[in-house]
Amino acid sequence: MEIDKTGLEDRIFEVLSQSMDERGYLFVCNRDTNVTRWSPNAVEYFHMPGEYMYDVDSFWDQRIHPDDLAEYKRKMNNVLSGRHKWEHFEYRIRNSNDEYVVFTCKCTILKGENGNPDLFSGTIINRGIGEIIDPVTLLQTNQRFVDHLERIVKARWSAVVMDVEISKFSRISVLYGYEAGDEVLLHLANLIREVIGERGNAYHLDGAKFVLLLPEMKMSEANELYEELQELAKTKIQIGGNRVVPVKLSGGATVLEDFDGTAVQVKSTLVYALTQSKYEGRGELVWMGINSEKDRDNNIALLSRIHQSIMDGCRGFYMCYQPLVDVRTEQIVGAEALIRWHSEEDGEVSPGRFIPWIEVDAVYYELGKWIMRQALHDANEFRKVLPGFIINVNITASQLERREFREDVCRIVEESGYPPQQLFMELTERCRQLDYDFLKKEMAFFHSKGMKISLDDFGTGSSSLGLVMELPIDELKVDMSFVKDIQKKRVNQAMVKHIIQCANSLGLKTCIEGVENEELSIFLRPNDASYYQGYYYSRPVLAEEFRKLL
Repeated sequence: MEIDKTGLEDRIFEVLSQSMDERGYLFVCNRDTNVTRWSPNAVEYFHMPGEYMYDVDSFWDQRIHPDDLAEYKRKMNNVLSGRHKWEHFEYRIRNSNDEYVVFTCKCTILKGENGNPDLFSGTIINRGIGEIIDPVTLLQTNQRFVDHLERIVKARWSAVVMDVEISKFSRISVLYGYEAGDEVLLHLANLIREVIGERGNAYHLDGAKFVLLLPEMKMSEANELYEELQELAKTKIQIGGNRVVPVKLSGGATVLEDFDGTAVQVKSTLVYALTQSKYEGRGELVWMGINSEKDRDNNIALLSRIHQSIMDGCRGFYMCYQPLVDVRTEQIVGAEALIRWHSEEDGEVSPGRFIPWIEVDAVYYELGKWIMRQALHDANEFRKVLPGFIINVNITASQLERREFREDVCRIVEESGYPPQQLFMELTERCRQLDYDFLKKEMAFFHSKGMKISLDDFGTGSSSLGLVMELPIDELKVDMSFVKDIQKKRVNQAMVKHIIQCANSLGLKTCIEGVENEELSIFLRPNDASYYQGYYYSRPVLAEEFRKLL
């Protein structure tokens, strides 16, 4: 059968088709001939018989999800009958891989004049294909970065790959609002474009993180590029067109040279390098090798497997619980929830080996939600034995910085039915490096929901009693480094005594970590802490064994 292309061969259709990205499909149908013209993207994705199709309804009837077909036809009839000028709706279509994918369609009727036919026209957006342009920065997205990186890795081309992140970005959002935060991201994106020029591509990942893909670039040139970007970020970024906001950057980078690994290993390497820049390198560009076998043995392959385990529903992860013991009665009153991981390839992996890597990785957010759900589920079982049972769950800086964190925590607590006043959110050390105003705001929110805040590893890193006086904290956990050899070290004795006295005067609970034996337990008792935690009472154990301890 010869297809009648009347009214469908306008070159404007070709222009519009080519202007759409790979997710968008354009169509136009002559109502008189019942012939539809489709953009090349649609023909390729659905394996259509050709650009022009007669009676396309019979094609879609076999592919639209049965549960969506009636609503699809009702929406179409609203337009075809003239009841509605436009329709915008969502439905599922089975693609050439026999998978149902969500699509959105917007369509209308273009009335013909002077003998021209009525045209039924519209666009379909494939929601199964990731966004390729970020709407805030107008840079390409993580999906496109992964595609390009995999191509470079597969071809073994030489390139510098660089992660760049705005330090303490949450402070900008808190002080000036989220709209100002988006404005800063756009300014930085424009500066990155300006600095890179034709030498590579830039992508916007999640939050305030960008990645630069720089083919054939030398380390020295990349260092100069990063320094120039740092200087521009300090002096050229504005809010509202006139207020300059000094932006500090952190950066991590690696060089690919005939690299025979995977794109996941490259991304994991960048995460580690960026972490070193943020917390130990004072924002300097930190380079991490990846090309030699020795480089890749430096936890890169391990982190890749962790990523995959989390994406597979946190496969291999499990929870252990270490008791919190009342100092006066020596009875268990609660526990700290501790994550553990058993890898099929590596066996039991020490927490000290994998936690420092993943707690600053975006992938940790999904694991963090799993930890919270599992900890509250197990704590509910413990409450059957001890109704007043309290549970401490560790919270990382990367979790707090996520906009959806508040909502996710509240939903998990509500779904679990666990009393929020018996949940202590234990902030890890890097949380203390977040902006104070931001921390205050987050703590106040969780307090308003009844939850408590605990400060882990107190006395180390950037913590101080001044911080305790500024932030609404409910519990201090004295770091075990103060307890080690405390019977011999008068300085440690004075520090522990001073910390606990100050905390008690402020009405805070205190927990001394690292109580390893009875002698130490007795020696520390006069300090009047609230709780002990340590191997003397129990190592971290599985939920079944912990229930027996109760």
